[in-house]
Amino acid sequence: MAAQDKQLEFQIPFSTLVSLVEQLELEDALTLRNRLDEMLAQREDALMLSNPQVMAEIHEALAEYKAGEYVTLPKLKKELKATGESDV
Repeated sequence: MAAQDKQLEFQIPFSTLVSLVEQLELEDALTLRNRLDEMLAQREDALMLSNPQVMAEIHEALAEYKAGEYVTLPKLKKELKATGESDV
């Protein structure tokens, strides 16, 4: 096994990890934040898509959209303005 293919496993206390992150240069911290955002978005998507209730709601909304059962944003703004329910 090549050296670059070896896996190392170790445990770092969370407080130590936070301390190390706080020491990062701004550019590195932003890079880390972007990576974490991507990872969290993927996990959230997977979690939602594995939820039968969420999937049923998505399919219901898609069917309503295909049937033309929706209101466009300009139409909604116009309706809200006409009823005085919005400061649009």
